[in-house]
Amino acid sequence: MKRKYDIRAICYDKKGRVLSVGYNSYTKTHPLQDYYARQAGHPQRIFLHAEIAALLRAKDKHIHKIKVERYARDGSPMNASPCPVCTKAIQAWGVNFIEHTV
Repeated sequence: MKRKYDIRAICYDKKGRVLSVGYNSYTKTHPLQDYYARQAGHPQRIFLHAEIAALLRAKDKHIHKIKVERYARDGSPMNASPCPVCTKAIQAWGVNFIEHTV
């Protein structure tokens, strides 16, 4: 069953090809999620965010752009700008561009 506001992140290469997709998890965590949460001063944010999940799934591929999306049940876009935790992770990965729904 879909949640009311699902968030997903999509990583692209320089040619616009999809490298990976990640979704917020409300049950899973990862050591890098914990690391960046502590770095950003938000140690309570232990559950895996879509951006970090997508970055991890891209493995060693060079990510040119990451797009973060959130939509309401009616399909209308909602604000999905990366939180401080994800911003730190995206910067550490060296991603050139960030897009998000507003």
